[in-house]
Amino acid sequence: MRRVKIAVWLIAFIIAYSVMSLFVLNHYNEELKGRIENIQSVYESGDTEKALALSNELNVYWHRYERAVTIFIHDGALEEINSSIAKITPFISNENSELIAEIQSIYHRLDQMYEEEFPAWYNIL
Repeated sequence: MRRVKIAVWLIAFIIAYSVMSLFVLNHYNEELKGRIENIQSVYESGDTEKALALSNELNVYWHRYERAVTIFIHDGALEEINSSIAKITPFISNENSELIAEIQSIYHRLDQMYEEEFPAWYNIL
């Protein structure tokens, strides 16, 4: 009976940890998307200086994000997003037309990362 209680406790802990990790990942993803969306709208309005300041804030936030979700996410997915986020500041300063495409790429990667972590039969089997 004691082993059954320990097994049930471990399964409950694993489920709770999984659910908590999804909430944490979703929270950080939404915050990151909001910051990127803000940069995009400021850039499209023509205020390059403010967009550069916001992109610097995004880089600081990204380092916090990366530390927080490294527990749940494989480094490969984070490296791809890191590469895209590193391109945002130079694209803004050079007024590169690829900025919007890079932002859309970040959105797609964040959504894909969340879908891969969400427990579904096709992810488990």
